[in-house]
Amino acid sequence: MSATSPNVVIIHTDQQRYDSLGCTGNDQAITPHIDSLAREGVLFKRHIAASTVCMPSRASLLTGRYPLASGVPTNGVALPRASYISKHPLNKGRDWSRVPLSHTPTLADILGANGYTTCSIGKLHLTPTQAPPALDYEETVATWNNGARDNWHGPYYGFQHVEMTLGHGENIKGHYRLWLQATHSAISEALQRGEHRKRLAFPEISDMYPGIIPLEAHPSTWIADRAIAYLNERTNDVSPFFLFVGFPDPHFPLTPPAELLALFTQNEVAPPQLDEREWSSKPASFTRLWQNSFFSTRSYSPAAIRMVRQYTQAMIYLIDQNVGRIVAALQQNKQYEQTILIFTSDHGDFLGDHGLIRKGLGCSDVLVHVPFILRLPPALSMSLPGEISMPMSNVDVVPTICALAKVPTPAGVQGQNILSLWQNTGRHCPLVCCYGSSPETTNISIYDERYRLTWYPVTREKEFYDHWHDPHELHNLASGNQVPAKAHILFLQLLELLAEYSHPVSARIAEF
Repeated sequence: MSATSPNVVIIHTDQQRYDSLGCTGNDQAITPHIDSLAREGVLFKRHIAASTVCMPSRASLLTGRYPLASGVPTNGVALPRASYISKHPLNKGRDWSRVPLSHTPTLADILGANGYTTCSIGKLHLTPTQAPPALDYEETVATWNNGARDNWHGPYYGFQHVEMTLGHGENIKGHYRLWLQATHSAISEALQRGEHRKRLAFPEISDMYPGIIPLEAHPSTWIADRAIAYLNERTNDVSPFFLFVGFPDPHFPLTPPAELLALFTQNEVAPPQLDEREWSSKPASFTRLWQNSFFSTRSYSPAAIRMVRQYTQAMIYLIDQNVGRIVAALQQNKQYEQTILIFTSDHGDFLGDHGLIRKGLGCSDVLVHVPFILRLPPALSMSLPGEISMPMSNVDVVPTICALAKVPTPAGVQGQNILSLWQNTGRHCPLVCCYGSSPETTNISIYDERYRLTWYPVTREKEFYDHWHDPHELHNLASGNQVPAKAHILFLQLLELLAEYSHPVSARIAEF
């Protein structure tokens, strides 16, 4: 790998919808730095996450494979790694070194094997945070609570250096919490006493309140501080680097610093999209997914929903400020003109739309349509427009980066080089794969440039939406007797792609 190879920086948020930015049409958003990136680069207007929840979506982004093929079909399943097999208590430390184990390479593995220095700052979420400590996963909260990770900084899934956060809101563990304890002991002690939970904005929402962590100590600020420190340390290093910056916001709990809230709590926000009649056309399988009161806003006041959106905007504003700081550091260190820069997220949040809140394993456009901004260095400039409406998936990120960095794409990657695809055909149909604990609620979706079709295989129910005429998905066109012909065409295409992509072999162990 030559010294002229491009650096790669992925800035990744958690649970951020497409319509949350000024550059995507949100008039209430204050996101000047992210909007500036969109003006400099390409805004993909139809970027679709491979899953509606964290772990499978993140695994797809970093492996270029859909959830079954990555080995992470749903939350709570670790991305396959050979090193975890001997650690498992059932294997009693047996040496598996001579056994051919499946090992799904990540983008960090790929770039690291081709001369890149690799680093992750913030949230990754490639192993379960609530796993028993005996499994010894690096992102399990229990292993941080007992001090086992205090001096650990990787390697981890190809990242040579790691500075980690676990969790959300003001209960974040990992390297961040160790730093907070050492530098802001009074705040850390107040959090341990639970004082942050005594300031609920609305009693019906137990995980939304003004934060007690000030701006200078907030996790988003710390993540940017550590990313900038990494960039500063590399000013005399000519080797290319891959830096993954994972912000845990704006995921629930919604706990923006109190001093930010005056900017947003007086602002108007777009009202939630809801038509009470829409539920009569939804599949029964979709309805079952959201019966839990944890997701329903039926008991919420309009003021509570408005504040959910205001608090979310405040958290995104803080992310934007820190994106600006990271970009400024790249520029000051003369690294910006050699860096591929991506801004994206893993999935969205209902935020009151359809009478729901948070996210889960049922496809909805507000959950899978997320921002994706690609800014290329001048040396890689090509004739690209400022916006691309062709659908793309987060499985397409690995092959696209590999092509730009001129490194081989590993076998098994299912995504495609999205820039080449756009230049040559302009057609692409990504999938969304949602595998839950109940077979009846498993659902697979396909997107083209206009429509979304969702299929529940066990119940054979379908959803079909025309986003050109029904952008908020209030009218399921597959619920009546006259199902549009396009729905049948997309269904056949979904079946073909599902057969092609469903290879759940990544975690298999074989002794022959």
